[in-house]
Amino acid sequence: MKKNLVLTVVLLMGLCMFTFSSCDDEKESTGKPIVGLNEVGKENSKTGIAGSDLHLEGEIIAENLIRRIDIEIHQEDGGDFKIEKSFTEGKYIGVKNAHFHEHIEIPSEAPAGKYHLHFTVTDRLGQTETRESELTVKAAAAHIIVEDLKFGASHDFSDNKIGYTGTKPMVSAHIKAENGLEKITVFIHSEEGTPSFELDTTYTFNGEKEWGTGGQHKHIAIPDNAPAGDYHMHFNVYDKKGEVSENSLEGVQFRKSNAEVYGVEIGTNRSALASDILTKFRVKAEDALHSIRIRIYKEAAPGEYFYNSTLADEFSKGDLKEYAFNKSLEARDGHGNYAAAGEYILEIRVEYALGANKIFKEKFN
Repeated sequence: MKKNLVLTVVLLMGLCMFTFSSCDDEKESTGKPIVGLNEVGKENSKTGIAGSDLHLEGEIIAENLIRRIDIEIHQEDGGDFKIEKSFTEGKYIGVKNAHFHEHIEIPSEAPAGKYHLHFTVTDRLGQTETRESELTVKAAAAHIIVEDLKFGASHDFSDNKIGYTGTKPMVSAHIKAENGLEKITVFIHSEEGTPSFELDTTYTFNGEKEWGTGGQHKHIAIPDNAPAGDYHMHFNVYDKKGEVSENSLEGVQFRKSNAEVYGVEIGTNRSALASDILTKFRVKAEDALHSIRIRIYKEAAPGEYFYNSTLADEFSKGDLKEYAFNKSLEARDGHGNYAAAGEYILEIRVEYALGANKIFKEKFN
């Protein structure tokens, strides 16, 4: 009897301890999500433009992991226009800590005026936390027209939406700015599934009323360390009166350059006569070679060439992935005279696969 009584007491104490422990665990696990909405609009301007994307950025901590994120933007002052966007899968879902960075499309038919934004995070226990912000939607630019926006690996592939790391793909558009062109900003950021990376470039102008219609374009430098993957490009045009036209391009891709140059020999120990520069190197790429361009110039004056030649016929069949170069070059100035003694750059530009190219530079005397 005593043994049964002792056993019962022990079981009751154990049950109580388990109950208290479970209560403590439940208490610790019911913390609501913590949400910080840091930027609404670029540089937290709390403005967006109809027909463009709204920049949203913030930090989320959810002890019980994020189940979904809901965004609602609705008109104030009696309007009934509404924008809704939800995230129920992907990089934000099922994690404890998340850096939220997205661009929410504002339809071109969105009426200009005052709006209110709700940013709600729900965890896996069904608990929610909401952050709110005022938002002003401005009408699309009335005096700027942007058409035929393109991004491509090269002049021959000006609209394939591909940029290779270590290269300078081109961006172009047909622009008419009634009040004169002030600047163009190009902002490229990685999409979901690609490691975080951004490029931000600004080009200034002198009040031109048209640009790009005559074939003008710009080049954007992609560094070697840019992650390969999917990207989104924002192309904003500003006129002299402060009006802005915001445009974007989806489906941009960054790819790794896969060409290499090795076995480089220039003269004897990187020294040669201007009349006889024996040059050897080998090129290898994973894709078929399109061309190899060779230039000689001084580092301080890269636009003044003492030798400038492109090999293309050798690769016309489109099946060569390796090539050996062995030739004596001559370095002459614009008047036909041999280049003066000094240090020069031998530049080898290898082009392959959909406009991909890679540049290699070697110094010699």
